[in-house]
Amino acid sequence: MEDTMATPIRISLLVILVCLIFAFSTNAQERQGTYMHIDYLKIENNAEDEFLQHLSSTFLSIQKLRKESSSIENWYVYRVTYPGTQNSFYNYVVITISDCMSGFEDVPEQYVNQLSQREGQRLTANYKKFLSPNHSELWRIRNSVIASEEFTPSRYIVMNYMNVGLGYEYEYQMFEDEIARPLHEVRMGRNQMNGWELNELILPGGLEYGYNFSTLDYFDNLMDIEFGFTDELIRHTHPDTNINEFFENIYRTRDLVKSELWEIVESLE
Repeated sequence: MEDTMATPIRISLLVILVCLIFAFSTNAQERQGTYMHIDYLKIENNAEDEFLQHLSSTFLSIQKLRKESSSIENWYVYRVTYPGTQNSFYNYVVITISDCMSGFEDVPEQYVNQLSQREGQRLTANYKKFLSPNHSELWRIRNSVIASEEFTPSRYIVMNYMNVGLGYEYEYQMFEDEIARPLHEVRMGRNQMNGWELNELILPGGLEYGYNFSTLDYFDNLMDIEFGFTDELIRHTHPDTNINEFFENIYRTRDLVKSELWEIVESLE
């Protein structure tokens, strides 16, 4: 009798587990392999109010036109609340997602044809005035797992910049894919995290640049950021893992160059 009752329970638990895994996989496929363009902006204190006003009144409408023309998939702006250095030369970041690199080229041409000449000139002038970056980066999203059915920008992003040594790229990505990702998925199941992504830097590059990979951790609550890979989480997710070897493998394949906390200001969604 006990075995007869236990079987449906096991099946139900298995179905739930499969559905959760499928949901994570489906959400990840929407962003995995896409391109992420980051503009780093320095907005002076005396221009910040005007910049924030233009975000909602001008720049958001431009990005909607770009999305309607299928040039981009998403666009959002974050304030760098906790920069990775004491003398940071940027205080805002603009993140644009596209499934092809051409989505980042000739931005005015993606929307001016949908506006009058006068309106197009006005929007473009303000766009160049406030959204001309100090520098930009082009990333490829190599792995992605999102807790919700559709991706929506979280209130907070923790951006971790990694320097992976020559010859360790494959080993590092394999560690993130097979070891780190399941840990993040457990945290999402506990409602401690909204998403996680692994990114590889395409441009700029070279040894002197300082880093070549990054991870983005998505949160809605500041208190969830403090505790990451705890011993309890590692043992729960990977029961046979040696904790010391776990961290030795992390430190052997990459160096954490800096971590920053970004807080959302504006987005398409």
